[in-house]
Amino acid sequence: MPITATYEIKPGDTLSKVAAKQQLTVEALLAANPQITNPNVVVVGQLLVIPSRVPEPLATTDYDGLTPAPGTIEINAAKLIHPPLTNNEATRATTVYTEVIDQLAVGKNPRYRPRDGNTYCNIFLWDVTRAMHCEIPHWVNAQGNPAEPFQSGANEMNVNGTLTWLISHGTRRFGWQTADATTAQRCANEGKPAVALWRNPTGGHGHTAVVRPGTLLAGRGAAIAQAGRLCFNLGHIKDGFGNLTPKFYVHG
Repeated sequence: MPITATYEIKPGDTLSKVAAKQQLTVEALLAANPQITNPNVVVVGQLLVIPSRVPEPLATTDYDGLTPAPGTIEINAAKLIHPPLTNNEATRATTVYTEVIDQLAVGKNPRYRPRDGNTYCNIFLWDVTRAMHCEIPHWVNAQGNPAEPFQSGANEMNVNGTLTWLISHGTRRFGWQTADATTAQRCANEGKPAVALWRNPTGGHGHTAVVRPGTLLAGRGAAIAQAGRLCFNLGHIKDGFGNLTPKFYVHG
């Protein structure tokens, strides 16, 4: 069984929790880790082999970007969602990345609608990158690792915090790399996750968007989908960031 990653057991983990995070069955996790003699006992710091899953079909459903897919509507933005279409590094493709984004229907999904003075651009970023198995987390623990929502000792991050996390942890331990707009658009067009983030210098929320397959246009920038004050499934950097200059990151 091919190995795609390893996972270090953290406080509060169980084998079933790890399997759920990795979208595997407990049986598949046990088969890849024969050293585990008691599936009810795992030790903090123990390394597990994470086996590759069977490659997913490149396009299973025609998501139109207008209708949220089942499992993607959760009004409490701090909670996880479970979209039907996910992807990993072994099966990157333009069609899949497009549909992963489109299934969330960011322009219509009430999860991302501005309310009570809040906007949710970072939640959309979290949802897309989780579905692509390269999570830019909304919750982190003291070590900078992605954490479960409301987990003891975990903190929520706004966009400014997310940028700090990318610099301190994302680019060092989680496969993210800095990029320019051209590289970000090229990667998105190859089905590789790409994102844009702007740090608010006054300490506010900042802004972020997902770079999606499309065309980098002169004067308008890379193609993006975003939540925020404006929520749209297909636009460009200029539409979401105005005259602001975001930083770009790509994965894989």
